[in-house]
Amino acid sequence: MELEELAYNLKWFFSGLLDKPLAALKKLWRKKITRLALFGVVVLLIAVPVVIAITAKSILSPRDNKTQTADAVFKPSPIAPEDLFIPDKPDFLPPVMLERERKKVWTSEDALEFWTPASEFPDDFWQNKISESIDRILEPLP
Repeated sequence: MELEELAYNLKWFFSGLLDKPLAALKKLWRKKITRLALFGVVVLLIAVPVVIAITAKSILSPRDNKTQTADAVFKPSPIAPEDLFIPDKPDFLPPVMLERERKKVWTSEDALEFWTPASEFPDDFWQNKISESIDRILEPLP
């Protein structure tokens, strides 16, 4: 019993020792929080009307008497021909030949770059190509 009694006495002593400072801290914090809240409300009550007044003044007042009507802003303006047409010779593209001059006589070297010998293709290659073309043409017919 003595141990329990000692524990009870120590608990009572320390709780009584801490109760008063804790209550004082709570009271002090309440005062500080209340003061901070009031200060914040006062700052907002002063700042909000000032900001509204400044913004309304800048929105409502004409800026250097240079207000423009919608007709002045969206008036038609001429378009430069350079913006409408492609330049004759752009720097970044190779020159374009719209047509080439016909050769009167072809040499075997000229024709060689366009010529593919028939031996390079499988036997039924051209027959398959021709059949595909005919099928594609005749398929939509009833």
